[in-house]
Amino acid sequence: MKKLLILSLFIVVAMTAKAQIKKSDSSGMVKPVINSKIKAKIIETPPTQTTPVPITGIATGTVQRSTGTTIPTLPSTTNTTTTQSVTTTTPAALPDLVITNISFSPNTANTYFVNYTLKNIGTAGIKKGLLSVQSYLNGNASGGGNSVSLGTEVNQLLNPGESISSKTGFNTTGVIVGNAYTFELCVNGMKANIGTPTEAWVGQQFPELSYTNNSIQSAFTIAPPPPAAADINVVITRITKSPVDSTSFVRIYYTLKNIGETAIPQTASLSQQARVEDTDNDPNTFLETACCGQAIGGSTLDAGDIPHAPGETKELYFDARVAGGANFSTLPKNALYKFNIQITGYGFTDGNSGNNKSTYDYRLQ
Repeated sequence: MKKLLILSLFIVVAMTAKAQIKKSDSSGMVKPVINSKIKAKIIETPPTQTTPVPITGIATGTVQRSTGTTIPTLPSTTNTTTTQSVTTTTPAALPDLVITNISFSPNTANTYFVNYTLKNIGTAGIKKGLLSVQSYLNGNASGGGNSVSLGTEVNQLLNPGESISSKTGFNTTGVIVGNAYTFELCVNGMKANIGTPTEAWVGQQFPELSYTNNSIQSAFTIAPPPPAAADINVVITRITKSPVDSTSFVRIYYTLKNIGETAIPQTASLSQQARVEDTDNDPNTFLETACCGQAIGGSTLDAGDIPHAPGETKELYFDARVAGGANFSTLPKNALYKFNIQITGYGFTDGNSGNNKSTYDYRLQ
């Protein structure tokens, strides 16, 4: 028995010297105890990370733990789609008028025409006989009328996408030439209370999709008329005996003026022709024919004697024969004669040829 005890003690000592002995700490964990006299290598296994696996099929509710604490679970993520019924209303088919392409043209002394085009951009047709327009100048009513006048057109439809062109007159009394005005044309009614909170479209004869496009504005100006053409005016101012030859000639003084608004071109030319006519039908002093008288001379004016510019005046004179000379009848003395001078222009438009002749009564001594 004593030998058996000694043998067991020997085995215990041997195992202590050659092997590791595990101890438990106060936490209950087992730690390896390494004998400092024994060289060895300890291999530690890294901890294993476990990825949680989602669990399906668990009913919603609460989970009871052994501790007795109730933990609420997340609500179910099941999606529910709700279908709602939507009711759409189709708008009624209606016309919709717009005004395009307005222009102006003179009519009479105090009226103008406005030329315009109406287009139906709506969804229904409209009778052409209902298409009336109203015009305004600087906000003041100036005219208007129907777009069609023929009986065959009144009941015709202006269908969606179609256009109609027409014109109407408006009054321009009081309009100052050259001043700018605002012209407005309206179709199917007009604006009321413009610029106020109660502004509205009134006077419409039929419903439309929109009234906001039923008017159009444009600048309106009556342009000054083109300048008047050049106009030669001649006036005899006096007649005397010629200082060069008082027996055979008289000197006719006259003014020549361009009373037009356009210049006479530098390339133009003027000629003058003088004649003398009888005034008393006395056989002793009768001259050829009573209608035309007798030619007493003529010539072409020098370029410097032409009044080119508007308003320019030239003071001129002309010596007319009254006695002697080949193919000329000497005028009897102590008689009253009608002398005249006629101006004819070439190379330009003379605005009024009726003032190109002047007459002067002179008693030949």
